[in-house]
Amino acid sequence: MDKKSMDLVLRLETRARQLILQHKQLLEEQSKLRNLLAKQEEQILELQIENEELKDKYTHLKMAKYIDLTDDEKRQSRSRINKMVRDVEKCIAMLKVESH
Repeated sequence: MDKKSMDLVLRLETRARQLILQHKQLLEEQSKLRNLLAKQEEQILELQIENEELKDKYTHLKMAKYIDLTDDEKRQSRSRINKMVRDVEKCIAMLKVESH
């Protein structure tokens, strides 16, 4: 084999080794990324489950709060609402009187 052919073979061999090395590095990186993706998917699933649990707890808390209202608290709330309605009606009546 002449020198030109030998140089060509050596360059080809070197390039092949570089490609093999690069391939191994890419496989390692791919493996790491797949592991990271799996961990993040697991974390997302856990957070979704936690979110659903918190929604359920919130719903139960709202129901418990509503059930815990005593009759007196309900009467007081109705009384306040009725007073506000009367005040609004008075204001409307006063505006009607002023506009005539």
